[in-house]
Amino acid sequence: MSAPRLPAVDALRGWIMVLMALDHAALLLARVHPFELWNRPLPAYGGAGWFFTRWVTHLCAPGFFFLMGASMALLAGARMQAGWDAGRLRRFFLLRGALLVAISYVFEVAPSALMVRHGAPGMPVAPIVLGVLVALGLSMMLGGAMITLPARASVALGVLCVLAPDLVLPAMEAETVRHPLLLLLLAPGNSPLVMSLYPLAPWFGMAALGAAYGRMLRKNPQRALAAALPAGALLLLLFAAVRAGGGFGNLRVAEGGGWIAWLTVVKYPPSLAFTCLTLGLDLLLLRTFARMERRAAGFVRVLTVYGQAPLFFYIAHFWLFGLLSVVAFRDAAAPQWALYPLWLAGVAALYPLCRRFRDFKRSRPEVSLWRML
Repeated sequence: MSAPRLPAVDALRGWIMVLMALDHAALLLARVHPFELWNRPLPAYGGAGWFFTRWVTHLCAPGFFFLMGASMALLAGARMQAGWDAGRLRRFFLLRGALLVAISYVFEVAPSALMVRHGAPGMPVAPIVLGVLVALGLSMMLGGAMITLPARASVALGVLCVLAPDLVLPAMEAETVRHPLLLLLLAPGNSPLVMSLYPLAPWFGMAALGAAYGRMLRKNPQRALAAALPAGALLLLLFAAVRAGGGFGNLRVAEGGGWIAWLTVVKYPPSLAFTCLTLGLDLLLLRTFARMERRAAGFVRVLTVYGQAPLFFYIAHFWLFGLLSVVAFRDAAAPQWALYPLWLAGVAALYPLCRRFRDFKRSRPEVSLWRML
């Protein structure tokens, strides 16, 4: 038995995929990709256009992890109703998470090496590379092991993990954070063993919060979707309070005044301000898509196609823009005016492929490996 499909959840996931493509198009085609690191000066974006291009894509990674946790809870409920026991569920999520880790090494590390070879920015190579897919896979494996936790325990664990960087890192010297365990769990950085952009603890925390929300969706979808509005608004108010305080929860505050400085938040690792801002907006979008299911059904249906084939889209768009960067923008970066049409054209070109893959995947048996992808 499959998890129940909720169009608003799939639409939000699809919207996140589309925004993610903008971030990677900026990286691969325009050679622009700021990093909001906790131990480095925050970037100068070079204008409101480039800032907004980067800022709007902050919604992606928190949305990935939160929705993954929610989807795991929905799937677990459906499979247990079909007769699966907890051990079988744990094995399923262990295998599915391991597949994500393996796919990351094949489809992310290799393209990054190709980009570096042709002069584009890319990830350093280390035996352990914590990119977004690896962190998602490890979070799925860990969340699968805890799939029978009560919802309150998931919330408590999620909050503790989300707060961990703000509780631990400010007391440490930035240059001394090189221990592999710290890089794996809390702090982005490099060592001979680990290259970490997505340390596990805070990102798993978002997945744990998503798992608790997924249980609400399973029990009463309409009530849970309605609750996304006040929950999102509350998180945005908490973001404003954290920013106004200027201390705990920021990890680093942008220098100077103005709205860009106010909205510049640390993503690596996700500060409390970043998490409240992005998850708050994601929840408001979730409620918006739920209300749009009848009023803008066509738009929602388009987004759900991307949202129901997210891994396929992830791999395909990365290679599409990567190859375009080598073929068309080998010697010069794409100008800003060309970036957005290229992004939209790439997303549109992948729509029929995503729809075909989604339909193919649905035609496979429940136990098929294709259904894990």
